[in-house]
Amino acid sequence: MDFQWSLQPMLKWMRCIGIYLESPGSVIGSPFRIWIIAFGLVVFFVNICRNAIFIGEYFPKLDNSSSEMSTPVLWNTVISMSNYLFVTTGSQLSLIVGSISRWPGLIQILRQMEKEHFFEAKHYRRFRRICISALAFLITVLVVIAIVGTLIILPIDMPIVTKVSELLYPTLVLYVFSGAAMFSCVGWITSDMFMILAEKVTQQLNKSCKFNQTDWSRRLDSWRHQHYTMLQLVDKINNCYSGLLLVLIASSFVMMINTSFLIMRRDLNLNILLHLSILIIEFGHFAMLIYVPHRIRESAICFTKTLRCLDLDNQILQEKVFLKSIFRFIFLISVLYKYVGGEQLNFFIVDALDSLPKITALGLFDVNLHLAPSVISCWILFYLFVFNFPCFPSI
Repeated sequence: MDFQWSLQPMLKWMRCIGIYLESPGSVIGSPFRIWIIAFGLVVFFVNICRNAIFIGEYFPKLDNSSSEMSTPVLWNTVISMSNYLFVTTGSQLSLIVGSISRWPGLIQILRQMEKEHFFEAKHYRRFRRICISALAFLITVLVVIAIVGTLIILPIDMPIVTKVSELLYPTLVLYVFSGAAMFSCVGWITSDMFMILAEKVTQQLNKSCKFNQTDWSRRLDSWRHQHYTMLQLVDKINNCYSGLLLVLIASSFVMMINTSFLIMRRDLNLNILLHLSILIIEFGHFAMLIYVPHRIRESAICFTKTLRCLDLDNQILQEKVFLKSIFRFIFLISVLYKYVGGEQLNFFIVDALDSLPKITALGLFDVNLHLAPSVISCWILFYLFVFNFPCFPSI
């Protein structure tokens, strides 16, 4: 078992939608690599052309009907459609660029972990369950999109070609959810890596009496190396998905504001339950995006707390208490304190606390749970503005 086996469900899904992600199991690329990338680029340019045609057809009609709509409703409609065009195009572009230029560096870190045997078979099974859960979610999204699109579009009287085009157009949302799911998988696996490292420290702590000074020093060096490698993995994830996170978080915020506006209109012709469902889905999508980086950071903090539970001086010196020579005993105390019991461990803990991992959106802001209060405050401010709008009763 390896990362190739663990990530296989999501890697195959991403290739099916035209995003080629290099596999950790082979240095040589797949023979279908060029065809997959070409398919993804074709879909991307078709999406751009379709969006251009939509803008050319829809916005003039919207301008002609502006006299029948209030200004808030008009602007809300324009922002909603622009947001959809932005998120589908931006997420697809971010995934293509990230898969070509950033993903290979991330794979190199995973290959290094495999080569140095960081994890066991049970850990790879744990990683695979995460990917299978994400794949099941994406299949559910695809089924829901297909059912809703069929129920809405098929009854409309239009040519077959137009119907097929209208049915395929909503599937572009799959790129949004696929990008978020892939980021969540890699991020969740990384947070589990820190937890596994903390478990290793706990296990060694429970049976510490079996190890001497040299063993503890060697294990500290091993833990330090693994921790540094995991921090490198977080940096690669940040480089690969920071642009996508900016697109998804900004779009989710706009979508939540837009849906809230539609619900607040209290239009009798409006399906409130449908828009409430959309609002809940968007908020859940946003919550997952900010929770995964928070979980990575908390797992790293948990590892640091586990290190602080080590008391290597006492554990190692217990084995030396019966030494016959008092001078040798004093000498061992000084050596252990300097190299194992004191400075080495303390420096490791301080370094781990100073280098806690974090995920950013293109360096503009940190992606963590602190975004939630900011979004909620903006949400409340929007409500206050709309309720005090002079034309609100008539919009």
